[in-house]
Amino acid sequence: MSGDESHLTDEQKAIANHPGGHAKIIAVAGSGKTTALLHYIKNRLGAGIAPQDMLVLMYNRSAKEDFSQRLKALCGNRVPAVNTFHSIGYRLYQRMIARGHLAPVNLSPLPQSLVQLQIWKAIEACAPPDELEDIRARKQSETEAAEFFVDYTKTILTGDLSAFQQLKLGDEYLYFLKVFRHFEDWRREQKAVTYADLIYDPAILFSMRPEVAEEYGSCYQDILVDEYQDINAVQHYLLRVLYGKSGNVIAIGDPDQTIYEWRGSRPEFLLRLFDGDFPTSNTYQLSRTFRYGHSLSLAANHFIHNNRERADVFCLSGRPDAETQLHQVSTGNEGKWLVDHVRRCQKQGLPLGEIAILVRLWSLAAPLELALLANNIPYRSGNRNTVLSRRELRPLFWSLNIAAGRFAEQTAKRRAQGLYEWLTAPHIRIARAVLEPVCERLSQYSSGWGKQLLKLIPESLSQPQIKRLRQRAELLQQVEKWRGHGGELVRRQLGELDYLSGIGDDAFNRQQAEEKQQTILAFCQYLDQLHQPPRETLEHLQQLQQQHRSRDQSTSNDEDTGPAEAIQITTMHQAKGLEWDQVIIPALTVHNMPYQPQRDFSTPASTESERRLMYVAMTRAKKQLYLLTPAQEADKGKVTSSDSEQKPSLFLDEMHLSLSNLLGETLRTRPDNITTRVPITRLALRYLAACDYNPDINAPQAVQKKPQLGESIRHQKLGYGRVIKWEDERVEILFSDRKTRRFDWEKLSQFLM
Repeated sequence: MSGDESHLTDEQKAIANHPGGHAKIIAVAGSGKTTALLHYIKNRLGAGIAPQDMLVLMYNRSAKEDFSQRLKALCGNRVPAVNTFHSIGYRLYQRMIARGHLAPVNLSPLPQSLVQLQIWKAIEACAPPDELEDIRARKQSETEAAEFFVDYTKTILTGDLSAFQQLKLGDEYLYFLKVFRHFEDWRREQKAVTYADLIYDPAILFSMRPEVAEEYGSCYQDILVDEYQDINAVQHYLLRVLYGKSGNVIAIGDPDQTIYEWRGSRPEFLLRLFDGDFPTSNTYQLSRTFRYGHSLSLAANHFIHNNRERADVFCLSGRPDAETQLHQVSTGNEGKWLVDHVRRCQKQGLPLGEIAILVRLWSLAAPLELALLANNIPYRSGNRNTVLSRRELRPLFWSLNIAAGRFAEQTAKRRAQGLYEWLTAPHIRIARAVLEPVCERLSQYSSGWGKQLLKLIPESLSQPQIKRLRQRAELLQQVEKWRGHGGELVRRQLGELDYLSGIGDDAFNRQQAEEKQQTILAFCQYLDQLHQPPRETLEHLQQLQQQHRSRDQSTSNDEDTGPAEAIQITTMHQAKGLEWDQVIIPALTVHNMPYQPQRDFSTPASTESERRLMYVAMTRAKKQLYLLTPAQEADKGKVTSSDSEQKPSLFLDEMHLSLSNLLGETLRTRPDNITTRVPITRLALRYLAACDYNPDINAPQAVQKKPQLGESIRHQKLGYGRVIKWEDERVEILFSDRKTRRFDWEKLSQFLM
């Protein structure tokens, strides 16, 4: 039952025939790791291992289902069950209830809507009373943030205070500790669990009662874990318990693709902690990618080698005839460029379903979505809300409705809702219990809402509240009488209410604020281009929404043809594990990539983590990679944060795109000589040698950038080190062997990788 392994690479065969013991497999993107794992399982079954003695863990349900189908196709029906961490947690929880180690609960996870409702109730119960009104102003974002804190706490074993410290939250959010405990008390009273609790509850009990943990270990001869770089501390600990003291643990993953730090993942779980907890008998590599050609492989190597926290793996293209082209596109109008590019692809007969737009932030997709909508180009969004249905645009739509004379056509209930949303964006700092009755009374009128609002201002309000409400009543009167264009109306609303600043103040963190602000700005710029009165503007936008909904319905009813007819828009995070012929990455500015908000509710961003995210995004491409950067001279009318933030991302220089394209083409034709003005890097020479290609090269040598204090370097013989001192042209470096060495920079630079 060893199977036909003739089509496997030597690296894959080594894994398939792993003789036993713990093993760690470092697999680059597109290297065929699933194929290697499948053949390993087939060989183990052929050696007499019972299927029930093997535990196979995939990271999510879709990966589980795909792996299970492929395993049955290769081995037949007598195969081990394929699980996710949550499904194995569910089974473990059942056994622990049966043995009396955990209290009986309903193991069907709580719906998210109920979780969010209870977390909001916990917020109202635990928040400082003098801050509660402001917190209510940002109810949705505060609830989502508290929910994230609860979930993050359940990725570690050290408790809520430790989570609070890891997330580096300010003292104003100390009350989240009470929220966590309040929610947990409610959950236990209800005898309920969330998805996270399926793993968290057993792990916490095991950590407190080691004698119980021993009862659940040593049940498997083989434990295989895919995407190990994505696991968190609780999952890693649970594996230690399940392993017990016997069997083999096989971990496969790529530390360079660790992009879920906000879920508790860290490269060190695969790089170091696995070796400590499961001393490896073998470390394997899958270093050849079958997704893309030499050009992208070279660019990706150049780029990711700037990270220090990574495995020593060097990616080579396993497809010598593959051609993957890299394009850096400088444009002042990404939407226009995208439409023109799509039209060219359509003329060439290329499927739109093989084009993906990957964004760092959802707001960066807004101008591109609007351009696609306006040109009737089908697309699918990974966001549950397309650009025109996003919450932050609702008050602006209400302004267009009022100015277009369409507001009176709404039902009284709908008018009351619209008036409340219009008056509270940005938040007016008036209690809902006070403002909602005012809106209900206003909704009884069919016109003159601004004038009537002035008469209905409650006397119980403070002077600042009265001033704010009066300001909005006067603006509402202007909106009702508006005779200009729709774009001018919306900009008047933004200016009168200091709307963008208010949206920023209402948001929980800077990233959320920027997401909403940039979406609003893209919407305004689109309305400026329409240059139509409010009625025509509103009708145009509603038509775009209807077209998109109709297309979504038709493609969902025809799953075979739908994907081929629509461009995919998604985030870099959501793109992991996927691939497309063409990948477009827009808005690559200094500000957007690496993106490091000053006050972000997430694990602290680092340049290395952002580089890993960009690495994942660029390696989704099979044939074409388009990197969009701003034009060197921005249009004067364009809204920008600052000139410095609109410069191309510094990450682009790290990719050596010109050199990568040149050598990618050269490796396909393999001439005896290369003459070029493009500087050649040492990494490029290493790549050529690894491809068994050693031409005569007439080219300048790339200048080695001097590392700054604290930066890491990699010496050809001495390995990794960190710069600790500079004295003129001499540098002092602390290496991983804990020895400090001094070098002349000019000589040292010749040995750096």
